[in-house]
Amino acid sequence: MSDQDDEPTALNAAIAAQINAARLRGAYSIETLAVLARVDPEAIVRLENGASIADVGARDRVMDVLGLRPNGHPSPVRLTDLTLSDTNRQG
Repeated sequence: MSDQDDEPTALNAAIAAQINAARLRGAYSIETLAVLARVDPEAIVRLENGASIADVGARDRVMDVLGLRPNGHPSPVRLTDLTLSDTNRQG
């Protein structure tokens, strides 16, 4: 892989900023996020630096844990949001 391949593209840089911000908002360490997303911690570092990673599924798992969508918008429901089940039971 050349050095040019490691330089962040505009899309990778935008995703990197979103992943980093969401990780910090959620108070996840890199190690904790890696365990939850079932990825190597180095994948988190590469994503937050805007570098591309070969495993797109890993990026998607990280974004899922953080409640992000690939299009850059937050998911409407986080995986840890249990309030929906309570709402459905009341009605």
